[in-house]
Amino acid sequence: MKKIGLFLCLFSASIVCAESLTIAAGAGYKKPVQEIVAVYEAKQNKKVEAIYGNMAQIFAQAKQTEISILIADKKFLEKQKELEVVDYLSLGEGKAVLAYAKGVRLEKWEDIAKDSIKRVAMPDAKKAIYGQAGAEFLENAHIMQSIKDKLLVVATVPQVASYVSTHEVDVGIINLSVALDNYTKIGGYIKIPEQYYTKIEIVAARLGSCQKKCFVSKLS
Repeated sequence: MKKIGLFLCLFSASIVCAESLTIAAGAGYKKPVQEIVAVYEAKQNKKVEAIYGNMAQIFAQAKQTEISILIADKKFLEKQKELEVVDYLSLGEGKAVLAYAKGVRLEKWEDIAKDSIKRVAMPDAKKAIYGQAGAEFLENAHIMQSIKDKLLVVATVPQVASYVSTHEVDVGIINLSVALDNYTKIGGYIKIPEQYYTKIEIVAARLGSCQKKCFVSKLS
């Protein structure tokens, strides 16, 4: 995720939103978003309310709350016809990985089908970007059938990372940012080949609830 781009997005939104600034993001991006929000608040002396969760939760709240900026996968956003998106700022491309617990031997992605791997966790494909990427990977790589009996589906990426960190599961499908944030708590990670899942374009979308308070009409 491009942190500079996100900071510029927040700065622009602070100009156009006369009252408060509320942002929402997938739980898998909580740490980098928190870091940028902290810098922004210190520099601008303005408070930002941040909401995190799986995409289903975030979109439900965006339809009921005056959220100014929503950070998510662009293709997920484009399906939400009820949201009034003013414009997008690209923050980078998301990468899906297989994170494995300490003490687990995983040399290549095909190893998750081995008998030595007892439990594999992933986010819900209907609610999380990396759940969808994980489901596509398992199907496109033709390993879903071989691991379905040891597959644990949870709500969010951070939950998967927590299960890997505590070795409640051997392997988890998460995003690269979370794997790096938890690197000292896990055994390591392997990038999932990108040909097995749809490109994940992470964007910051400025919503219509922010535009209603605008003094300018575009993100800087």
